[in-house]
Amino acid sequence: MSAIEEIKQKLDIVEIAGQYTQLAKSGKNFKGICPFHQEKHGSFFVFPDRQSWHCFGACSTGGDIFSLVMKKEGLDFGDALKLLASRAGVVLPSPARLKEDKNKHDRLFQINDAARDYYHEQLKNSVEAEKARNYVNKRGINARSLSDFKLGYSLTGRDNLRKHLLERGFSVEEMLEAGLLIEVESGIIDRFHNRLMFPISNAEGKTAGFGGREMDGSQPKYLNSPETPIFDKSGLLYGFDLAREEARKQDMIVMVEGYMDAIISHQYGFKYTMASMGTSIGDRQIDAIKKITRNLFLAMDADEAGEKAMIRLIDYENTLNHEIKVVTIPNGLDPDEVINRSPKTWQQLLEKAEPLLDFSFSTAAREVDLDSAAGKSRLAEILLPTIAQIQNPVRQAHYLQKLSGMIKVDQQRLESSLNELGRRRPSGSYQAPVTRKKSGNKLFSSPREEFCLAMLIQYPQLKDKTAGLKLEYFSNSENAEVFSALLASSDSASVRDGLDGATVEHYDRLANQTVAPQGLEIKLKECILLLKESYLRRVLQNQEAILGSTDLTQEEKDALIRQGFDVNHELKELFYEKSKGLERMKREKSTDGTRKKEEEKEGY
Repeated sequence: MSAIEEIKQKLDIVEIAGQYTQLAKSGKNFKGICPFHQEKHGSFFVFPDRQSWHCFGACSTGGDIFSLVMKKEGLDFGDALKLLASRAGVVLPSPARLKEDKNKHDRLFQINDAARDYYHEQLKNSVEAEKARNYVNKRGINARSLSDFKLGYSLTGRDNLRKHLLERGFSVEEMLEAGLLIEVESGIIDRFHNRLMFPISNAEGKTAGFGGREMDGSQPKYLNSPETPIFDKSGLLYGFDLAREEARKQDMIVMVEGYMDAIISHQYGFKYTMASMGTSIGDRQIDAIKKITRNLFLAMDADEAGEKAMIRLIDYENTLNHEIKVVTIPNGLDPDEVINRSPKTWQQLLEKAEPLLDFSFSTAAREVDLDSAAGKSRLAEILLPTIAQIQNPVRQAHYLQKLSGMIKVDQQRLESSLNELGRRRPSGSYQAPVTRKKSGNKLFSSPREEFCLAMLIQYPQLKDKTAGLKLEYFSNSENAEVFSALLASSDSASVRDGLDGATVEHYDRLANQTVAPQGLEIKLKECILLLKESYLRRVLQNQEAILGSTDLTQEEKDALIRQGFDVNHELKELFYEKSKGLERMKREKSTDGTRKKEEEKEGY
């Protein structure tokens, strides 16, 4: 993605234009007094779906976000680019590089569009594509949808696409850079073979890459284009260009996972549907969504990965300034199966969608035994950090009351635990800026956890020293995900590949955090002890809150008291271990100081 495209994706022309003139909603667009000439009646229009503007009055001109700033601020393109890049938090390459990138990107879009048309023609007319056509028919896709989404088919041969594109003037080097070819031991061949092809477009409808589903049982089942200068799957949404206008009109987006879910949704009139192409929805995808609507409905798979992906989006609710809702899909069906059977049922499911926070409560409750004191304590431990991040005081009180009712603990006792969490997260209500800095804050930030992970990422040899570090010590969800990936990976290079969405960005921040190489093992051990201490104190807090409940049986209270004794015993052992460590560090520091003085005397 070029710097210009990234700026356009991150900034909303409605917000920028709104700084120059007061805008009012006019249908799906916005209208106001033109900022460039005097007038009584507004002739200045902003078109969010196209991210453009036009004055229908004396100016009789228009353009994009760059021309708007250039005209209003009296800047040339280069200066406007710098200004908007600064607002968007985008680092600009040199002017020569910008021009070179634009030319390259235009060429890559052209070659992908040519490949898309070729694949589409094969699906419609090739004898070899009969199996793919049968599959499409079986999934209920009609001719109109096949044409709208430009579905295609890649032949089984090694160089069919290459020959076709060479005839149209594209080079092998360009095809490789676009990800359409791949180099193997036997030579350079087409990347996609015998697959149903799904072109993946950017917001302007240009083909950025492809997804291909196997038609012969080969692996992987779905193969995507590799990352290229114009294709980054984490920043794209399948069907975005086709769904944007209807989504703005209906003021809602339904987010599904798969290509077929999106296509069938459109076919039956749910044209505000897009696909995340996986369980993860990242920062850049959220940036695109919030330009269109504040109403997001999640219709993801009801498996563990899908549930976790949806719950992670709680952090974005403040950003979107609206409740995200979850569509409960029955009997383990996919959305396209429900819609094919009964579009009316799908409409009813959308209408019954529950707020994401309610969904997270019911999901967490399924993981614990609410008939036991330990289960109640665990539920409070899971949900209190989630409640702590709610900015709206009325909503926060509502969900605190809900938790109180679920575990039958007095609300005031839970509030004391909530206030303790609140002291560790950023204060102040959320103000939506023109551009939002990427934040690793999941629930609340924890510099200690992040420093510990930064050491493990940057110095992989320390992994053998983490025997005392447990997953539950991490109170921040992104930190827990990174640590889990570190434990599961056999080598440091594969850790990042096991993460998704915003967690990858969080990992990159940790990987670039400054960590001095001196005394790493001592630092790591100290971090582990401090994280364990924080965890044990959280456990004690939750136990104390639940002990104050009048709804506990004596047996449950006795069990909690015994657990409290055990935790306090662990804390005492921890303090003893920490004090021994401090004494050892003082001795080592003293020894180092003495040695340094002796070396100075000797002239070293």
